[in-house]
Amino acid sequence: MLFYLLSVFFQLQGVHGVSSYDFHFCANRRQTVEGHIRYETQPDIITISNGADGLNISAPFPPGPQQSWALPTLLGTYRFCIYWFQDDHLFNLTYGISSTYQLSYQANYPFSSRNVICKPSEDGPDSLSNVSYTFNNGSLSHSFPSVTGCKFFLDFGKRDQKKTSSVEEEIGEAELKLKSLETRPSSDTDGSSEDPFLFLQQLESKLNELKFPGDHQTFEGRVMHANIQKVPLQIPESLPIGVTLKENNVVRKFQVNLPKKVFEKTRDGFKSEEMKVVVLSATSETLFQDNEFNSLLGGNVIGISVGNQPVHGLPREERLSITFWHHLLPRNLTPICVFWDVSSKASHPGKWNTSGCEVVPEEYQTTCLCDHLTFFAVLMVASPDIDYIHYEYLTIVTYVGCVISALASFFTIFFFLCSKKKQRDHIVYVHMNLLWAIFLLDMSFLIAVPLAPTGGDTACKAGAMFLHFSVLACLTWMAIEGYSLYRLVIEVFNSYVKHLLFKLCLVGWGLPMFIVCLIFAIDQSHYGPSSFKVYEAADKYTNSTICWITKQEIHNFLNLGYLSLVLFFNSIMLATMVYEILRLRHREHHWEYAVMLLGLSCVLGIPWGLVFFAFASGTFKLVAVYLFTIINSLQGFLIFLWYLAKVLQSRRSSSMQCTTSNSLKLQSTSSSI
Repeated sequence: MLFYLLSVFFQLQGVHGVSSYDFHFCANRRQTVEGHIRYETQPDIITISNGADGLNISAPFPPGPQQSWALPTLLGTYRFCIYWFQDDHLFNLTYGISSTYQLSYQANYPFSSRNVICKPSEDGPDSLSNVSYTFNNGSLSHSFPSVTGCKFFLDFGKRDQKKTSSVEEEIGEAELKLKSLETRPSSDTDGSSEDPFLFLQQLESKLNELKFPGDHQTFEGRVMHANIQKVPLQIPESLPIGVTLKENNVVRKFQVNLPKKVFEKTRDGFKSEEMKVVVLSATSETLFQDNEFNSLLGGNVIGISVGNQPVHGLPREERLSITFWHHLLPRNLTPICVFWDVSSKASHPGKWNTSGCEVVPEEYQTTCLCDHLTFFAVLMVASPDIDYIHYEYLTIVTYVGCVISALASFFTIFFFLCSKKKQRDHIVYVHMNLLWAIFLLDMSFLIAVPLAPTGGDTACKAGAMFLHFSVLACLTWMAIEGYSLYRLVIEVFNSYVKHLLFKLCLVGWGLPMFIVCLIFAIDQSHYGPSSFKVYEAADKYTNSTICWITKQEIHNFLNLGYLSLVLFFNSIMLATMVYEILRLRHREHHWEYAVMLLGLSCVLGIPWGLVFFAFASGTFKLVAVYLFTIINSLQGFLIFLWYLAKVLQSRRSSSMQCTTSNSLKLQSTSSSI
């Protein structure tokens, strides 16, 4: 065992040449499977690349008698080094502690330049770690923590080839810069922030100035892809440029189609030199965001430029198109085509803007049509479950329901006050106070909606406070209904509390008033005009305004929290009542008990629980919102029908005799309720 550990340890040490070398490259390689070392010949460049199946080396030297060797069978991490001895014409590789391979015996080549490109990478199966290289026995050296491979350009007699390597270096540096911006906070301590688009624009400008042979040039990194296309002198009707991305990306590929009008707008500045189209793609799931939108399709940002010239105002029939091929998108997300709108504020570099762009969504592809050239992306936003049409229907239902509910509440209270029969049970008065709260809620809502656009600030604040007070009063009196039911079902029937109704009214009306006054005293701006979006389409909406709470946190924590507590308590009371009915098992009064339970559900506010289903999405949310709007806007009317049914039931049951004490107790409870 000891000798095994020592052998693994010394595999990392490598073997160094004894004579002076002109080139030296060393790295650690993780060997997970058996593989091979392969050597090939190529002009002007030494290329070292790693893969899971082996190590690949290319150089401008004739190969020796053998070009492929099997790697050691023992798996683990090995240190390998490549040496070039110009005087001895040797190009050798050492792998581990004892393996040496003669790649070439004729390594004689001019060494006029030392430009290097290494592709940085994260730690993975194909990465080389602890990388270092030197020239002239250490006169020039460099190191990398982790790379997938390196290219060493030996002879640069051509200016084009030298400039190409420089651009590859620029792309590598830009990738590292974008990676560093992803891992750092969005703003520094002094409030300033760096705009990643600034680096992309600078790189795009350099790509436009690149000279190269042929019609196109492509540069590809881990998160960036650059495609440079020369425009023919004979302007085409359209110029398509397609880019295929990595297989594991959400976006598999995209294609840019530039119409003839784009080149006509930019041709004037290129009479004597060639014009190029640059398509630059960068991928980042977290970097290219603003405050309003959170997700990009595949994290892809596409920059398009023609000769570094601005292009905008393209006719509708000659807009450029960008088509993205992607996986099936979630149903609750909608694609929107946007471009990066640069801001003049240093603290806020820019934001996504939809102006001049149109989206054509399909199941597995999305096409953007835009009238200008810049950096584009496809934003994924939550699909509007309630659009403008449904909003109109819900508004009509709410208005009609509120009017009917207010009239029913008013006539019920009026009928009760005019009744000659004096009610001695306090629970009937609790019902009447609840109806008063519902009547105020309906009226305050009918006032608050038109008051927002027409009334002044003071009037809108008053309307918002009145509406909030009515909502809290309704919730409080529904809780009091649950407490009254508790006293009827759980406590002893002949229990007496002095001035009980007065105390209940003090809580039912005083607590909401205290809460509203406290919120207003803390900050008057908590009440006033409150806007919300009504979508006509995924990327088009209008603002609707109502006098309400302006701070969303107050609504979320106070109103929804209070409603949750009331519903929890009242649901327990209703379940207790159902248990009492099932325990007695009276078959001859099913209809009466059903009416009683439906009425109890209304007075206890159980249908208000539908509001929590509005946090869902899709059709389920739409159905929940419709049910909530219809039932609760008619709450006063439903209580009126229930109260009328109870009056008729009371008159009919007054002539009936009870057969058992249990049924007498339950029916007396039913009559009281």
